[in-house]
Amino acid sequence: MKTNTIKEFTGIFKKEFENFLEYKYALGQYKKIEGKLLYDYLALNRFLDSYKLDEIALTEEMTSAYLKTAEHLSQSTRHHYECNIRQFAKFLKSQGYENIYIQYDCAVKMPRDYIPYVFSYGEMKRIFAVLDSRNSIHDCYDSQLFYQTLIRLLYCTGLRLGEALELKIGDVDFAGNIITVNNGKGNVSRLVPFRDSMGKWLKNYNGKKAKPGDTYFFESPSGGRRSNGSISKTFRKTILPKAGISRNSVNGHSRGPCIHSLRHTFACNALD
Repeated sequence: MKTNTIKEFTGIFKKEFENFLEYKYALGQYKKIEGKLLYDYLALNRFLDSYKLDEIALTEEMTSAYLKTAEHLSQSTRHHYECNIRQFAKFLKSQGYENIYIQYDCAVKMPRDYIPYVFSYGEMKRIFAVLDSRNSIHDCYDSQLFYQTLIRLLYCTGLRLGEALELKIGDVDFAGNIITVNNGKGNVSRLVPFRDSMGKWLKNYNGKKAKPGDTYFFESPSGGRRSNGSISKTFRKTILPKAGISRNSVNGHSRGPCIHSLRHTFACNALD
């Protein structure tokens, strides 16, 4: 995340807001964080700072007062206010703070008109054909192997992009065919199984790319964690067009296909 935006947080909640957005960034919400979501949490930070607290706390009264500031706004905006403070409260609770009130019940509901995009079998076959072609992504073997392995992993396990990029080599159990996802969405860890066919791709990638120590499984060529944004952009602007898949919203879907659509597709096809 850009450091010049993080420094705008102030007061006793400053460090926790920074950590919270870093956590959301790791989950793949980089577009929202660099856009409206950042300003929403800067505003929440200013509101909480107005209480001049000596220690971190979030009471029911503070929550109610914050939500009251949005009473004159639209239904969707009031809903997002509720979601923002609830998610931050859950994060504070997960960090060990005791005096934290979490409003679990939504007072403002949002209409459920979102339709996720699910790739058809034909579309997935075309995506894999693009990944496996001689000139699939770049004229670089390392890049091709990376995308071949990553896209298959997302499709075959339902991992979020941010979760896959956060994996360390030690998180992948090749003997038991189990991936350990540490601190995933909701700050919850879980075990994710994978088939032998997926295991072959992971072993091949690990054998060719692994470095000494428990580094990132999909470590960047320059070292460290790869960027969610650049990978998502390559998928949308390079892989999908080459596979003949439109990036526009189609067939009544709320949004066009993106790399997160692989998770939706896994959820629909997991029983097959």
